[in-house]
Amino acid sequence: MTKLSCKTPQVMSTETVEDLLKKHGIEHLVNKLKHDSKNDDDDDDDGEDPFEFFSQFGEENKNLENRGIIFINGPITKDTLARASKRLLTLHFDKDFQDDIQIIINSPGGYVDAGWAFIDLMTFCSNRIVTICMGEICSMGTNIFIAGDHRIMSPNSQAMIHHFSWAAMGSYPDLVAQRKAEDLEHQREIEHLLQCSKYTKLEDVRKQLLKDQDHWLSPKEMKLHGLCEQIYTPKQMTKKGVEKRLAKARGKIRESKNSGT
Repeated sequence: MTKLSCKTPQVMSTETVEDLLKKHGIEHLVNKLKHDSKNDDDDDDDGEDPFEFFSQFGEENKNLENRGIIFINGPITKDTLARASKRLLTLHFDKDFQDDIQIIINSPGGYVDAGWAFIDLMTFCSNRIVTICMGEICSMGTNIFIAGDHRIMSPNSQAMIHHFSWAAMGSYPDLVAQRKAEDLEHQREIEHLLQCSKYTKLEDVRKQLLKDQDHWLSPKEMKLHGLCEQIYTPKQMTKKGVEKRLAKARGKIRESKNSGT
């Protein structure tokens, strides 16, 4: 039986990418993409593709996927990673593409078999892979993130590491056989954390990272454990930007006081 590795409790958002774009005031783009998709004569789709909207959005924004920008947004499944996997392979075999591949992740985790397959594909890819955490990364989402060659977190993001969850049913011999699969999965998790963190001993990984309960980490803590190289600082959050905003706020206060006298 396939095992799930996700934050607990797992809450699946029903909000689509289209809803998010509408919420942020760019509904005109949504309408344009809908119009373009209706006029598309190429009807070789064999089902709903969760990355289809991102694909069209990428074409509108200077074709992001051809520039090596890949999105993993939502639960980790074979379906949601299918398009991202194809993009990785396409960029790997494109001799003209020598830039970094950027994988932007915002995921609550998901199926471990799908996640490990994608991580193996990342190691196969010849391009340098930069993983970027936006929002949150949990469980298998964290494992994919830390597998990058260079790992970046946004300042308001968070990560979670924990033991994978699993369920099994069947006869007693089946359950005994299933235990071996669980032991193998646990060993993969340990080895991955050893390889991707600053720790070299199993005891340190268990004490500092893979605890008995969900272990939530801030970007600074991820960097402290050697699971992240960089915390992205937006321009408006730099010291110069903060001073500029404070000066602007003080000016408005003075104007308000002067107008009141």
